[in-house]
Amino acid sequence: MKIISLSILSISLCVSLFARENPFEPTDHYLEQKEMVIKANELEQIKKEQEAADLIAEEMKEKELEAQKIADAKALEMQIKKEKEMQKLTVKEEPIIEEVYIPEIKENFRVLPYVKIYVINDVLTIKVDPKYKLLNQDILKPAKKLLFDFEGKVSFYTIRKDIISEDFKSLTVGTHMEEEFFRVVIDVPEDIINYVETIDSKNGIITIMKKK
Repeated sequence: MKIISLSILSISLCVSLFARENPFEPTDHYLEQKEMVIKANELEQIKKEQEAADLIAEEMKEKELEAQKIADAKALEMQIKKEKEMQKLTVKEEPIIEEVYIPEIKENFRVLPYVKIYVINDVLTIKVDPKYKLLNQDILKPAKKLLFDFEGKVSFYTIRKDIISEDFKSLTVGTHMEEEFFRVVIDVPEDIINYVETIDSKNGIITIMKKK
C-alpha cells in the first residue's frame, strides 16, 4: 500500500514539474517584447497618418493662398477701374471709343496674413486687416520714405523686399511689441512731394500714386 502511494506521489510531482517547465508556454519576457513591438507599430502608424494629414493640410493651404491672391488682384483691378470710370464722368468731353483697360500687376506681396501690398501699373496699395487700426502716418523727406503705423501687439521678424517698379523702391514691415504697434515703410526713388496718398481707414486700404 505504501509503495502504491509513493508511486502516485512521484507521478504527480513529475506532471507538476513538466507543467512549470513547458518550453512552449510564453515567458514574461516574450510577452513584454511582444507588447513593445505592438506599441511601436501603433506609434509608427500614427506617425505616418499624421505626416500624411500634415502634407494634405499644407497643400490645401498653398491652394487657398494662391486663390486668395488671385481674388485680391481681381478686386483691386475692379476698384481701380471703377475709380477711373468715375473720374471720366466728371470731365465733359467728346464721346470716344473706350479702350479695354488691362492692369499690369508688377508686384504682389503677402508679407503677413493680415498685410498685403500690391503694385498695379503705377499704384501701390497697402491692404491691412481693418481690425489693426491706423495710428499714425508720417513722411521722412530726406530719406524719401512713407511711414504707416498700425495698432497691434504682434510678433514677427522684420520683412524687407525690393519692389520692381520705376515709382517705388522697396518695402519694410517691422513690429514694435513694447509699444503695441507695427510699421509699414515704403521707400520711393523721388522726392516725397511727387506722391499722393489716399487712405480708407474703414476698409484698411492705403493707395500711393506718383503725381502725373
